[in-house]
Formats: sequence, structure tokens, C-alpha cells
Amino acid sequence: MSIREQAETPGSECETEPAPIEALEKGETVENSAGQCYLVTRHCVPLEQQAGQPHALREPSMLGNLPQRDPSILAPLYPAYRLERCLDFRSSAFLDIESTGLGGGAGIYAFMVGVGTFEPQDRNSGGSGERLNFVVRQLFMRHPGEEPALLTALADLLQGCESLVTFNGRSFDAPFLRGRYRYTGRFLPAGVGAPEALDGDAPHLDLLHPSRRLWRKRLGSCALTNLERRVLGYSRTEDDVPGSLIPHLYADYLHDGDGRMMQRVFYHNREDIISMAALTDVVCTAYADPASAGAGHLQPIDLLSMARVHADLERLDSAEMLFRAALDQLSGRAHLSESFDGLGRLLKRQRRWEEAVSVWRQWLTTVRGAGGAPDSRPYVELAKFYEWQSGDLTQAAMWTQWALHEQEQSPSQIRSLEIQAELRHRLARIQRKLSADG
Repeated sequence: MSIREQAETPGSECETEPAPIEALEKGETVENSAGQCYLVTRHCVPLEQQAGQPHALREPSMLGNLPQRDPSILAPLYPAYRLERCLDFRSSAFLDIESTGLGGGAGIYAFMVGVGTFEPQDRNSGGSGERLNFVVRQLFMRHPGEEPALLTALADLLQGCESLVTFNGRSFDAPFLRGRYRYTGRFLPAGVGAPEALDGDAPHLDLLHPSRRLWRKRLGSCALTNLERRVLGYSRTEDDVPGSLIPHLYADYLHDGDGRMMQRVFYHNREDIISMAALTDVVCTAYADPASAGAGHLQPIDLLSMARVHADLERLDSAEMLFRAALDQLSGRAHLSESFDGLGRLLKRQRRWEEAVSVWRQWLTTVRGAGGAPDSRPYVELAKFYEWQSGDLTQAAMWTQWALHEQEQSPSQIRSLEIQAELRHRLARIQRKLSADG
């Protein structure tokens, strides 16, 4: 089966005459001093409309607050993103490229570059304040000779954009485009080069990394299409095409000029950009206000991931709230243990000893006997408290002996010799102290 046949919609009839892309994706030919390329522009629904409107944005209300979201909320976790310079997303470019391959060099092009931006609507006579649309523009080169014109048009389109939002774009899209500007430089008009938004030190939110931090524990795969289905609650239509086929489909297009498969690539690229915008809103809400995000997009195991994030950010109150919420909602030995461990460490950092001891004791009674390898951590934390904080060496010895007993009585295949050695060393030290005190 050919690549084109793999991508054909099931049940569709194959026309014999090639259809030009201009007849399928209504757009305009862009002319500049470097030549021509093709531009398709989609003005998405007004952001003030409510959810349920029939449009590709799926849930327009999800984007209603995005222009005012604070990107700098992520700056402490990802200093390389330079997001401390961003006040909001009004001047951001949501960028995604489709290329002929993953490498670089003369034969590898970005044949399509999609850019989503927020733009003001025309104000009507009764309106007040700025109203915004989300606009997706897709630059397309109908043959490799149009690359200089596409890059020139992209430089103009990104002029004034202060930051980028991508999905894995720090590793791929941005450096790929910088490379194309360098390689094609001698064919570009004087003064045209890679726009500042593509610079390596420009503010750039790569959604892949905060998404992994939030959802990898639950989802495993944090591919954008999986996040669409499992987080945004959206599945693409049969118009979509697998990303792995896109380079081959463009090669077919260059061979026969049939734009039908390219129309599906336009759809794929456009949906990527709209999903990035929706995901940005969810990510920023989750990092800034996890209680609000938890109502719709964070499941119990995600609350645990978010608790770890807030603890790393020294947001101790919200981290504690999230750990406790996770404990109330989670089941399963491993996830409960991780939640108890996180909450106990948080209380320990704040020297809230009585509460920490209560959490470690609850950890023991909740998880003990649930199967799996014995977990010595709550015993050890209690032993440490009684040895170093309370000074009750008898209690410290008891908890250490209990942990050692659990280890020794467990099946041989799940015992840890390293943990047993550490517990014996701890117990010997405590017993020496008891002897000295006696």
C-alpha cells in the first residue's frame, strides 16, 4: 500500500484529476521581493463566545482568558524559557512547522509554517474594551523555489512578536527555522534574516516540558494528540493525517500537484496550533491556580504531580493542599506512598513535627500489608524524629527494629540487602546511645 493510500480517508473515492491546493484551501498568493508563496488565513471565533459553538476551537471559552494569563508563572521552573520577560500572551506567536524530514541540510525544508496570534477585532459602536480573535496563518511553499519567499513572509509575520509558544519547538521548530534562514541567506532580500522571536535567548514556552511534568505520571505518552484526547477532551476528525506520513505526502504533492492530501496537512497543522493555545491555558491555570484546574483537567494522580511542582516552587500552602487532595482521592499503594512521602517531607521542612509524625503513622497503617516490597521510609522517618528531635531513643530503636523486621520477613525476591544494612547500622548507633545513657 502506498503512502497516499495509507492516508486516504476510509471509504473515500479517489478522483482521477489532481486538485490544486488553491482550490481546496482558500487563501492568497503572497508576493515579496524574494518571490511568491501561498498563505491561508483562518480567523477563529471571538474569544468571548461561550463553549458549544460549532468551530474548530472546540471550547472557545477555554481561550477567553488566555491573552491575560501570566507566562512568568513558569519562569522559576524553566529559567531557560526567559518567561520572566513576558507579561501575557497577547504578543506571543503559537508556531508549528511541517517539514520534509527531521534532519538539516539542502534537501530538508519547512514547507509549511503555521502561526497563531491574538489580534483585535473591529470594535462596534456599542462595544467597550479590546476584543480579540485567535488567528491562524499558514505559509505554504508550493515548490522548493518558494522557500525564500516563505521565509521572508515569516520574518514579516513574526515582526513584533515578543515570544514563542511551541510543542517541542525549542528542540526542533525554532532551531530548524534558524538553520533555514542561515542556509538560504544568500537568496533572501537584504536585511531579511531570522526574526528575533526565533532567537535562542528569546522568551519561548515549550509546552512539552510542563505538560510532561503534569501528565506523564498518568498518561505515559505526552504527545500532543494524546493530550488533546485525555486532557482537552477532543478527538480530531478523519481529516487528520499521521505526522509520520507528512513528509511523504509532500513529496507526492511535488510529484503530481494533487492538493487533496495537502489539505489534510493544513488541517493537521492548524489543529496543532489551536490545541497548543488551549493547552497553554490549561497549563498556566494549573500552575497558577491548581484548585481551579483540578475541577476540569487534573485527575487525582495529576494532583500528585502538581503538588511536587508547587513544592519545588516553594509554594508550600498550595503544595500541602494538593498532597492532601491527592491522598483523599487516590488509591493504589505506590501513589499513596508517594503522596504520604511528599506531604511528610513538606511538613518536616516546616518543622511541623507533630503533624509530620501523624502523617508517617497514617502512611504505615494505610499502606502496610497492601502487597509489594516493604517500604521502610515511614519507619525511618519516625526513627529519625525520635532520635534527633524528640530524644526518645527507645522509640527510635523500636521503629528501626520494626522496619528491619518487615524487611527480613518479606519474600527474598523483594528484600533489599542495602536497606537492611542501612537499618542495622542505624539500629546499632541508637543502641550505642542507649547504652551510653544507661
